[in-house]
Amino acid sequence: MAQKNPQASPPVIVAKIPLGETVIFEDVSVTFLKVLEDSRCPSDVTCIWAGEAKVITTIKTETETIEKQLIFHGIAFGSESENTLLVSDSKKYIAYRLSPYPKTSLPHTQREYYLDILILN
Repeated sequence: MAQKNPQASPPVIVAKIPLGETVIFEDVSVTFLKVLEDSRCPSDVTCIWAGEAKVITTIKTETETIEKQLIFHGIAFGSESENTLLVSDSKKYIAYRLSPYPKTSLPHTQREYYLDILILN
C-alpha cells in the first residue's frame, strides 16, 4: 500500500515592494526604505566575486517598529537570518529577492528597485 505524502505548499511571492513604498499584510507593514549598496556582479559580465546588495527596510507590527538591513549575495538571496524580516506565531516574512539584477547596460542610478516578499505559514 502506497503511503500518502501530504503535499507541502510552496512559498508564494505575495508582494513586490518598489523602493520607497510600503505594503501592508494584515497586521504587519513592510517599507523598502533604501538601497545602501549594490555591488552584485552584472549578469552580462564574468566576475571573480558574486558581490552583494544591502538594503534597509522597516517592519511595523502592532507592538514594535524594526529597522532591518538585508543582504543579497549575487543571485542568491543570502542566509535566512540575513533576509528574514519577521517571525510571528504563525508566519515568517522573508525578503526573497532584490530586483532588477544588475546589467552593464543599465546604470545603478536608473534601476527601479523592488523587493520580492515571501510569507511562509
